[in-house]
Amino acid sequence: MKKIFMTLAAAVVAVSANAQIWAGGELGFTSEHLNGVGTENVVTVRPEVGYSLNEDFDIAIALGFSHSSDKLNKNIAGNTKFLANTFEVNPYVRYKFFKAGNFFAFVDGGVGYAATHYSARMNGQKFSKNENMVGVSIVPGIAYSVSNKVTLVSHLGEGLYYSHQWMKDYYHVNSFGCRLFNGITFGAYYNF
Repeated sequence: MKKIFMTLAAAVVAVSANAQIWAGGELGFTSEHLNGVGTENVVTVRPEVGYSLNEDFDIAIALGFSHSSDKLNKNIAGNTKFLANTFEVNPYVRYKFFKAGNFFAFVDGGVGYAATHYSARMNGQKFSKNENMVGVSIVPGIAYSVSNKVTLVSHLGEGLYYSHQWMKDYYHVNSFGCRLFNGITFGAYYNF
């Protein structure tokens, strides 16, 4: 029993010696003109913290918040404004599969949950509903180590994903797809 305990303790010390904690995240803002229908503005904040197990693998968790505001033109839908606030939790594993100097390419494989609250005001009347989503995804990205302490990161779209969305008493939707070029995100991490 003592040998097993000592072996486990040595393994934990070895993993900890190679491990590195990092924190950072992504900030985003998009504004889109909806082909004469109106405008959509989205602000996203996504802090995350991770733990480097070795040169190839990290584990991390991201917590996100986004606020979306859509305003439709008066001649199309009267005086209409839609708001959506989303909170998300996304633990994931990162695999770094290519390295060249300070650059590296990776894929993040994660499981996520998101809760969205929708509200709308149409000609003085209010509408409010909640939507939930669970899903899994594999998202590619690239990173550049500016120094031993700072790393810049970019993800390509939503990657390969499966999700299940539901709104109580309204719908249940299963989605599967691959979206690599529907958006690029940028972020930075600080390595402790």
